[in-house]
Amino acid sequence: THALHSAARILDRAVSFFPDRLAMVDGGVRLTYRQLGARVRRLANALRGLGLERGDRVAMLDLNTYRYAEAYYACAAAGLTFMPLNSRLAAPELEYIFDDSDARALLLSEPFLGLCEEAGPASLKIGLDLDPCPAGMRDYEELLAASSESGPDGDGDSGDIAQIYYTSGTTGDPKGVCLTHGNVFHCGLDCVGTMDFRLGSTWLHSAPMFHLADAVAFWAVPLVGGAQVCARFRPDRALELIQAERVTITSLPATLIAMIANHGDASRYDLSSLTQIMYGGSPTPLGVLQKAQEFFPSSLMLHTYGITETTGLACCLHPADHDLSAAEGGAYRAASCGPPTPLVDLRVVDDDDNDLPPGEIGEVLCGGPKIMSGYWRKPDLTLDALRGGWYHTGDVGYRDETGHLYLVDRKKDMIITGAENVYSVEVESLLSTHPAVLEAAVIGIPHDLWGEQVHAVVVRRPGAGDASAEEILEHCRGRIAGYKIPKSLEFVEGPLPVTGPGKIAKRRLRDPYWSGKARRI
Repeated sequence: THALHSAARILDRAVSFFPDRLAMVDGGVRLTYRQLGARVRRLANALRGLGLERGDRVAMLDLNTYRYAEAYYACAAAGLTFMPLNSRLAAPELEYIFDDSDARALLLSEPFLGLCEEAGPASLKIGLDLDPCPAGMRDYEELLAASSESGPDGDGDSGDIAQIYYTSGTTGDPKGVCLTHGNVFHCGLDCVGTMDFRLGSTWLHSAPMFHLADAVAFWAVPLVGGAQVCARFRPDRALELIQAERVTITSLPATLIAMIANHGDASRYDLSSLTQIMYGGSPTPLGVLQKAQEFFPSSLMLHTYGITETTGLACCLHPADHDLSAAEGGAYRAASCGPPTPLVDLRVVDDDDNDLPPGEIGEVLCGGPKIMSGYWRKPDLTLDALRGGWYHTGDVGYRDETGHLYLVDRKKDMIITGAENVYSVEVESLLSTHPAVLEAAVIGIPHDLWGEQVHAVVVRRPGAGDASAEEILEHCRGRIAGYKIPKSLEFVEGPLPVTGPGKIAKRRLRDPYWSGKARRI
């Protein structure tokens, strides 16, 4: 019974039921399910043939390509643990992840060669689309050509770890979120039960494939025999592909929706094939939604709230609730995350984990078959996050009488900018290493495009000279991902305000920026 909930069975089923349907489109590459299945089996056998054993970690650094999909499926088929890596990370961040995960193999493409020479990851490197393939590296297509198409022996059981997604850590170190085959299998079912997936749907991968907001499609689309179209996001490219491939459904973080909405020529494309646009990843400014509805009617819009630890979407606001005309005062249905999805149980609790009635604000807890098994090699963090058998999200909100969730703040000290998580502790720690910085606090402030902008508040060290904001920000470059580096920095007279226990009072620093806003995130 457990094996039926293996992630590998999702593609196997599609190959069996829909062999001649189009499965994958990437530029000139067009693969049916039969062809995709054969390539995936070849890759799975090649990885096992290189000495990788069940449970070994296989990392990947690439842009959006069909090979990303093949790696997701092949690792599941071979019983290997797949690690899609954020392509925006800096070399020291990658080094930490490679060491922490003990990754055995790395698939990488040309843009990441230099980065991974510095990071020096796994012993086994496989080059994607490299001509020539550097010495000491195996060529992806050559491996497939020399491999067998017979079914590999060893896909995972329901409780085995299928994927590890590394997310920014509250203490500065990234945490590896372990998702099981059962988590991933139920993610596919939950997406089909929540979103407008129907026989022959066509999904556009425009958000990054290393991000779960997009990767849910790998497990949902094959269930309905649909096609997946690969693209690295640019507004004009996304619009061209929607028109050319008759895309029906896609995931666009609020940032990307804003880019399309502000794209001058959007109206000249035929977008009539679209039946649904999933958006989320960060709270979406009302102005962005209003602008987007000039091109994408509210009947297409599906707002989702999800977390890596819940294997993607946890709540879903359906198109009927996207009435922006009732937006006065902020407490309007379109500001909600919606009710929980069919396979997510949701609670709002007080500090003692007692359930709160509708309208009362508390921490959001999630349960059900999509909750992660834990954090990789971090048992104490896992026990704390999953105490009582419920995942404690650290998000603060309330539910209305119909069960719709409204988020108002974050318990965890985290900023979401353009759907990427930034933990202020990590950035503050780096800022503090600059000789001119005495104190630093990093907060999220409102931004029309990104949802939130990373902003630093700095107290200069007496006698350390008049270092400029540019000098201090330059100190961050190359040490952390670009999206984590503050986009603005202000100098203030010290000391920074503190709370009773002595922590920096971030709320007091944020309040001037968020006054008049309906929510604090």
